[in-house]
Amino acid sequence: MESLNQSLAMAVASTDSPLSNLTQNSSAVQTTEVSPGLDMAMNVVFVTLSCLILFAMGCAVDIDVMIQHIKRPYGIGVGVLSQFGLMPLVAFLLCLGFQMEPIRAMSVLVVGCCPGGSVSNVLAYLVDGDMSLSICMTTASTALAMGLMPLCLWIYSQPWATPQVVIPYWKIAVTLVLIVVPVSLGILLKYKSPKGAWLFLKIGGFFGFFILLAGAVLGGISYKNMWVGPTSTFVAAVILPLIGYTFGYLIAWLFRMDIPGRKTVCIETGNQNIGLALAILKLTFPTKIAGELLLFPLMYGVFQGIEAAIIIVTYQIWKIKCRKPNEDDEKGQDSDPTTLLLQKLIKRPN
Repeated sequence: MESLNQSLAMAVASTDSPLSNLTQNSSAVQTTEVSPGLDMAMNVVFVTLSCLILFAMGCAVDIDVMIQHIKRPYGIGVGVLSQFGLMPLVAFLLCLGFQMEPIRAMSVLVVGCCPGGSVSNVLAYLVDGDMSLSICMTTASTALAMGLMPLCLWIYSQPWATPQVVIPYWKIAVTLVLIVVPVSLGILLKYKSPKGAWLFLKIGGFFGFFILLAGAVLGGISYKNMWVGPTSTFVAAVILPLIGYTFGYLIAWLFRMDIPGRKTVCIETGNQNIGLALAILKLTFPTKIAGELLLFPLMYGVFQGIEAAIIIVTYQIWKIKCRKPNEDDEKGQDSDPTTLLLQKLIKRPN
């Protein structure tokens, strides 16, 4: 993991991004001097978070199931359409609608163009989605992000692209290429030791949460203006995942996918890889404007989690109170801890 952190840092630190010109030519942008120690700590935290997420993704991949979906890529195709067709477009429209400044807009666009996150696999399970499709969609979107993410950024960043504002595409591309390493290591662990992969998936989420929390704390210390931003940034962080969840389901319905497939596309579309977004923004853009850049992905991560939790709780309550159980439900009911917990919570006293 340390060697990957060093590789990422060296790959993106060789030259300054042209976007740094913006900090010299715009009085609207507040820049912050950050000590080298804190800056390096932030780099390590966000790269480690991204690597953990990608490693967990590799641990969840089943090669045989992946091959089956590749042979019949209908579901994956619908998911990719939602991920790289819908989300970047919605992010672009939100930036235009709220008339965001270039730095804020770049932050929103990077999140909107990111692939799905590995936590979506757990969320898909909790709404009785198609788990194999969820894992394949996450893996496919991550692989395709190496080409589609820079392409989408180039297409949708044009209104904010000037001689003073240039996105460091090659740095982003290098960072995306390097994501192959943790994913491959995760797949290797799954192949060599399925029990070890299962154990990592079980505890990795807790480590990821604490690392994200550490990143938020370090960001608050390093960048005094990090948590200060226009109202539009917070509103966009609420709207973007909500539209992703809603229209992801509708797109899957339009393509006549079955109900588990619709729920899977819904979750995969609204759930972005925030760890990767933070790593890209922190490592590829100038340090002086990192405070403005990091606010949106952190807020998006919070609100996408809250909205996903609302979806899950609503579905589980409906499942317990309204849905007629079928044979599959009866077989898997005892093994679903979320359902059992909610049954206890909403059980009426005699």
